[in-house]
Amino acid sequence: MVATASASVLDRDVARALRDAQAPVPRTRCDFLESEIWLPDGPRKGEQFRFRYQPYTKLLVDELDRDCWPEVFITGPSQSGKTLIAHVTPVVYAVTELRRNVVVGIPDGKMATDKWLVDFRPIFLASPTLKKLLPRTGPGSQGGSVKDYVQLSNGCVVRFMTAGGDDTARAGFTAEGGVFVTEAARWSHSSETSVEADPLEQLRARMQATRRRDRRLIVEGTVTTKLELPWTAQQESTQSQIVAKCPHCGTWVAPEREHLVGWQDAASEIEAADQAHWICPSCADAITAGERATMNAQALLVHRGQSVKKGKVVGDPPLTERLWFRWSMFHNQLLEASDIAPDEWKASRLEKDSEQHQAVEKKQSQFVWCQPYEPPSLVVEALQVGDVSKRAAGLPKGETPSDTKWITIGCDIGMYWLHWVAIAWRESRCAHVCDYETIAVLSRGEGEDAIERQEAVKIKLWKSLDVLFERCTIGWPGGGKRKGPDRILIDAGWLGDIVHAWCKAKGSPFFPSLGFGTAQRAGHVYSHPTKKTNEIREIGEGYHVRRHQKHRTSYFRMDSDHWKSEVQRALRVGAEQPGSLSLYRDQQHGHKTYERHLLAEQTRRQLHPKHGYIEVFENPDGKPNHYSDATYSAFVGGHHAGFRLTGYLEPGLELTGNQSQSWWSK
Repeated sequence: MVATASASVLDRDVARALRDAQAPVPRTRCDFLESEIWLPDGPRKGEQFRFRYQPYTKLLVDELDRDCWPEVFITGPSQSGKTLIAHVTPVVYAVTELRRNVVVGIPDGKMATDKWLVDFRPIFLASPTLKKLLPRTGPGSQGGSVKDYVQLSNGCVVRFMTAGGDDTARAGFTAEGGVFVTEAARWSHSSETSVEADPLEQLRARMQATRRRDRRLIVEGTVTTKLELPWTAQQESTQSQIVAKCPHCGTWVAPEREHLVGWQDAASEIEAADQAHWICPSCADAITAGERATMNAQALLVHRGQSVKKGKVVGDPPLTERLWFRWSMFHNQLLEASDIAPDEWKASRLEKDSEQHQAVEKKQSQFVWCQPYEPPSLVVEALQVGDVSKRAAGLPKGETPSDTKWITIGCDIGMYWLHWVAIAWRESRCAHVCDYETIAVLSRGEGEDAIERQEAVKIKLWKSLDVLFERCTIGWPGGGKRKGPDRILIDAGWLGDIVHAWCKAKGSPFFPSLGFGTAQRAGHVYSHPTKKTNEIREIGEGYHVRRHQKHRTSYFRMDSDHWKSEVQRALRVGAEQPGSLSLYRDQQHGHKTYERHLLAEQTRRQLHPKHGYIEVFENPDGKPNHYSDATYSAFVGGHHAGFRLTGYLEPGLELTGNQSQSWWSK
C-alpha cells in the first residue's frame, strides 16, 4: 500500500516536471500585470494596468513575487482596488501564467456565477491575450452561469468552494496553484452542521498534495471587527506597515484617520472639503496633495521588527510564514482629502452613540479607514454590595422549598478548592440557592514547585470529586422528603482529562462542562449550533451537549456571558416573583464571600459579530469568582432539567427526574 502510494506521488511529480519543462519560464507577477491586464472598469477603464496608479499595489505584488509567504492576508479600504489586486489578478496569474488549478473560496455557492461574470470574466475579455483562454463550452462560457467550477481553454480549472454547508463542498479537489479566499469575515465561523475543521482549514487541506514551499493561501476582505478575519490573522503575522517619508521632517510615517484634519471646525460639508488636508504624524506639518503623491510613490513596506534607515529597510523579518498586508486611505490615490472629509464632517454632527451615529461610524471604520469597528462600551448597571445578601430567604442552609421540582449543582475547579453551588428549581418558577460549599483539593504550600503541585493536584482532584459525590448521595431535605440532584455540571476547563474520566466513571447525572465567554479562553467565543449531528447531541438556550470523541463522554458547552446575565437578572427580579433567585438564611456570614464572587466581574454591553449586542463579563483584576462560575453552571443544569420562566417543558433527553431519584437514593 505504501509503495503504491509513493509511486503515485512520484508519477504525479514526474508528470508535473515534464509539463513545466515544456512550458515557457513564467513571468513575474509584476511583469504579468503590466503586460496582460487591462482595467475593465473604474476611472481608468480601458487603460492598461500600471502600478503608478496605486503605488501600494507594487509593494504587495513585490511581496507575492518573493514566493516566501505560504499565507497572505490582505485588507484595505473599499473601492481602492482591493478585489482586483488582492483576489482577481492572483487567481488569473495562477491559472494562465503558472497554468495551475486553483480554489476560489466564496461565502455562498450562489455567488459563483456573479463572481465569475462580474470579477473574473471582464479581466479576460479586456486583455487581447487572456480572452483567448476563456472557456468555449461548459460552465461560464458565453456569459453562462457557474455552479462550482470553470475550465479555461488551457485546461486549468477555477474551482469555487464555499464557507458554509456540507463539508463535501470542499473535498475532492487539489489546488496546485493555491487557494484564494474572498470576503474573509465570512470565513471566521465554522458551519454549525460541520463536524470537521473550520472552513479555512479545510481549504488548506486542498493543498496537501503540494509541497509546503509551493503552497499559497491568499485571503482578502474588508475589516469588520477584531473578532473576525482578516483582523484575527494579524497577531501571528508579519504585521507589515506601509511607511512614507515626510517631506518636512524626514520621518518615515504611516498616516491614519486622525491625521486627516482641517474639517473638524468647518461650518458646512463644502467648507470641510475645502479645508481638509493630511498632516504628518510626527511633525504635524500639512501635507499637500502633490507631497502625498510623492510620498506614496516612494513608500516602503516594513515588517514587524524592521525600520527604515537612510531610505532602506533594515532588520530581519519576523519568523512567520504569514504576510499581513494593509493599506489605509492615505495610500488610496483615487481619492483626495476633499473627497473624504465631507462624510467625516457629517458623521461628527450626528448624536453620539445614537443608532444612526453607530451605523455611520461602522461604515466609516470598516469601508473607508480599514479599521475594526469598536462600538461604544455600554456599561450595564452592576449589582451592588448587599444586592445578593438581601435575597436570603427564611429557609436554613441545606433545606429546599417544599415545591422544589429539580436540584442542580455547578462545580468550579481550582488548584486548592472546589467551589460548588446547589440550586433548587421550584414549581412557582422561582430559584433558590439552597447550599454552597468548598472542598479542599491541595493544601497551601504542598509541592515544592509548580510541577510537583500539578502532579499532586491530579492525584487529589479525584478524591475531592469523590467528596462531592458523597455529598450528592445524601441529598437535600424539603417538604418532608429528601431529594438528590438532577444535574451536576463540573468544570473541565482545567485538568479536563481527569474530570471527563471521573464523570464517565460515575455516570449520569455528572457531566463535564466548558464555559466560553468573550473575555476568556484566549478570545474564543461561544458558537451555538443550529442542528444536531452525531457529535452535537442536544441544543439548549446558550448551551449544547456534545459527544467528546477522545473520552467518549457527553459534556456541556456553555455561553458564560449569556448565563451570567441570567444569574444577575434573576437577582434583580422581585423576591418570590417568577424568575427570581433567593438564597438560604445565613445570619453568621451574610453570604459575604458568595456575594464578592458574584460582584467580582465588570459587565459591559458589546457588539458581537453574529448576535448583536451582548453582555460581556470581565475580571480585569483577577478577583475570585468561583461561586459565580458554579452558579451559572447550575443555571444551565436547571434549564436542561426542564426549568423555564414561562412554564415547564419536557425534561432533558438524557436524564429524567425519576432516574435522578433512583441514582442518589441507592
